[in-house]
Amino acid sequence: QAVNEISENSVLVNSTKLFADQIFVCTGADFAHLYPEIYKEQLITKCNLQMMRMISKSNQSINTSICGGLSLIHYKSFEVAPSIAELKKHYEQELPEYLQLGIHVMIDQNNLNEFIIGDSHEYGNSFLPFNKVHINQLILDYLKSFININDLELVETWQGIYPKMLNGATELTLSPTDNVHIINGLGGAGMTLSFGLAEEYVNAIF
Repeated sequence: QAVNEISENSVLVNSTKLFADQIFVCTGADFAHLYPEIYKEQLITKCNLQMMRMISKSNQSINTSICGGLSLIHYKSFEVAPSIAELKKHYEQELPEYLQLGIHVMIDQNNLNEFIIGDSHEYGNSFLPFNKVHINQLILDYLKSFININDLELVETWQGIYPKMLNGATELTLSPTDNVHIINGLGGAGMTLSFGLAEEYVNAIF
């Protein structure tokens, strides 16, 4: 069910009005619907990513999560390494299209022996609901450069869209009124940060 409107201490869900002392607005990438005038003033955009689920016909196993060198220049945590600038320069020369599409490649395996592989990062305000075969192929081509699984078969491919701050902030927190709180913009670290941020924010209010 969709929230159509938030006013003071009430939320309108379809035609039903619900009441609460405190209201938390965590809309993710759908931030143009509620409080659009506030979001227009924020340095926030959307990120579209592509991922795949695949199987090995011969039931190969990797027993661990693996990433390639492109991941080292994608995540800011690795910037402490003194050689990162040199590595980034190398990829700018050798794989410019990968950097343009925000591609870095990681692979993991679940308990059904399925491989989860991704991903790409394109930024903008809107995206078509279609995956690009070319991007998926680039991901698979790079995967072959650091792992040897020759009999992968595609099971599913999907896209994910999340909000991301453009000013380097880890999140966006605003309170349009004393009892309405906007929390958004956690980027690709949402699953990592969400529970800690929720605890910190709720404890500060109550």
